Parts: sequence; structure tokens; C-alpha cells
Amino acid sequence: MTATLPIEQKDRTIIVDVIRGFALIGVLISNFTSYVDQQTPEPILNSISSSLDRFLMNFNSVFLEWKFMTLFSILFGYGFGLILESLEKRNINPNFFFVKRMFWLFIFGVIHSIFWWGDVLNLYAMSGILLLLFRNKSNKAILSWAVLFMLVLPVFISYLVRNQPETFTTSDIQELYNRYKLGTLPEIFKFNINFYYRMFIVSGGNLHDIIETLGRFLFGYFLLRIKFFHLVETKKSTFNKIALYAAPLMILYFIFKWLFMNGTIQANQYILSPLLSLGILSTTTFYVSVLVIAYINFGLNKFFAALQSLGKMTLTNYLMVSASLIILLYGFGFNKLGELSIHIIWLFAFVWLFVEIMFSTYWLKQFRYGPTEWIWRQLTYWKRLQLRK
Repeated sequence: MTATLPIEQKDRTIIVDVIRGFALIGVLISNFTSYVDQQTPEPILNSISSSLDRFLMNFNSVFLEWKFMTLFSILFGYGFGLILESLEKRNINPNFFFVKRMFWLFIFGVIHSIFWWGDVLNLYAMSGILLLLFRNKSNKAILSWAVLFMLVLPVFISYLVRNQPETFTTSDIQELYNRYKLGTLPEIFKFNINFYYRMFIVSGGNLHDIIETLGRFLFGYFLLRIKFFHLVETKKSTFNKIALYAAPLMILYFIFKWLFMNGTIQANQYILSPLLSLGILSTTTFYVSVLVIAYINFGLNKFFAALQSLGKMTLTNYLMVSASLIILLYGFGFNKLGELSIHIIWLFAFVWLFVEIMFSTYWLKQFRYGPTEWIWRQLTYWKRLQLRK
């Protein structure tokens, strides 16, 4: 039965799963932070925040926020290329298969977004389908389109929608807080749908995000095409050079971002946007290079094995992060939104990370795929697939 699957377990690249697990850690910490600081009115947040909390919020913004989600997006594009290669080897039409796969990912995203407005799965599904338009392009063309979509077109789109009403205002945050604290489950569902519509559809934000995400996907697809992560053990000098080149750009980005956050410098948003995107990409590149170098030096030890387990179950673990936060913070759960400061929520984040590592490690000893990954595969193939090893 497993012979019909698009990617055999033996075909998985260990380092890619390790990097996925690494990306998940950053996304987990950022999501725990944003669930609190983006959904709590400023007066309430200030009343529970110490200097440590403010430092952690700034640390998240400078060193974590968007760096790991960018990495997730790049790895999605890499995985797309891996699926294409596998399907083409089996003479299977990749277009129909991938459309089905993205359709079910979109459904997962819709379900997730009625619980939390910040879902990215439906965005990934919409951007993912567009990847099919580039499968027959040359490597040079794919890289060129990736740069255009990541750094240029988002600025142009932002300019086109500049007269749209402001989103995520103080009143929006207050409404989020009230609904999540006091609303019933049906009321929260209705609010999240309406809020998502205002935030991403009416404002044009979805078009901006789809284009930018597609650029990251294409960059990941390009990396697959050039076999960037193939036999990394033989490429230590390459990753050393990449880290060396990325480091100055990353440091400049850190300085610029910190000064901008503190109001020391001002910049036009149309100049700021590509600079920040380039800085985020440089930071992500440096992080990955250092991780790969460490993997080459130390091999698949317990640390990297834990990351690998997380990486094999990224969809399940991503949704588990949201589930844990919803239960912890929303009114129908423990109702702790507005009561937990950032340093406390970070403690919860590290505890939950430990839970996910232990769960993923145990699960994958018994089963072939993560539970959500298994459901996704079955829906794509529309047949039951063996789960237990």
C-alpha cells in the first residue's frame, strides 16, 4: 500500500525534517507571544507587563517573528518539489494530485480559522495551487519570480490598497479581547469569520500575503531543484560561506529593526517593506546555515532527533499549538487572556514544546505519520491508508 504514496519514508531528507522541527519551535514561541500581545488591549497588557515582558516582546519581534514562518513557507515549496519529483517518477499527473492536496489543506485552514483568525493554512493552500504554474520553468526563471514575489510585488500591492480602511485598530483589539474572553463558541466562530473577512479580504491583505508567500514557496522549490539540502554532509564549506555572507545583513537588520521599533528612525513603508523582507530572509538564512553546520558536526544526536520528530508532524503540531492556546486563553476554556504576562506565557510555551517533542517521538515510534498528516493523506487519496508501522 505504501508503494502508492507520493513520498516514501526512505526518500525523506533528514535535515529537511530537522529544519522543519526547528522552524516549528520558532513559530510556537511567536504564536504563544502573539496570542497575548496582539489580542490584549494595551492598557491591560501594560498593567500585567514588567520590563522583562517588554524585553521578550521586543526580542520576539526582532529575532523570531516572521523568521520561522518564512522558513516554514520555504520548506513548503521544497516539499512541493519533492512531491512533483516523486509523482513524475511514477508517471502520475501531479496537477490533479496537488490540487486535491491543496483543497483539503484549505479545508483544514477554514476549520482552523473559525477558531483563530490568524490561520495560515488556507493562505498556503491558495498560494500552493499557484506553484503549479511554475513547474516547467527553468531554475533561473523560478528564482527570478521568487525574488519578484517576495521583495517587489508586495510593495506595489501595498501601494494599490493604501486607501483601504486601517485594519487591526485599537477597537479591533478590544473587540477581539471581549469576544475571546466573554463570547460563546458560536459567537467566537462568527466573529472570527467576520474579522478574517475584514482583515484579509476587504483590505487586500490576502492578495499581498498570497503573492509574498508564493515567492517563498518558489524559493523553496528552487532549493529543491538545485538539490540544496542533498548530501549536506559534503557541503560544510558552502554553509559556512552562506552564514558568513548572511551575518552582516542580519546584524544590520537587527539594528535597523530595533531602532525603528524604538522610534529612533523613521522610514516610508514602501522603502521599509522590502528592507524588512530582505532582513528577515537574511536572518532565516543565517539561522538555517548555523543549524545545518551543527548537524554536520554532531550528526543525528538526541537534539536533532527531537527536531526531526517535530518536523515529521508539523501540521499536527502546528494545530496543537493553537488548540493549547485556545483552551488556555479563551473564555470557554481556562479564560486566562489578559491575566498571563509574556514571561509566563513563554514558560507555558516551553512546557508545551516539551509535550510536543515527547508526543511526536512516541507517536512516530508506533505510527507511520502524524495523526493530521494521516487524515490529510487519506482525504487526498480518498482511501484508507495504513497508519501503524
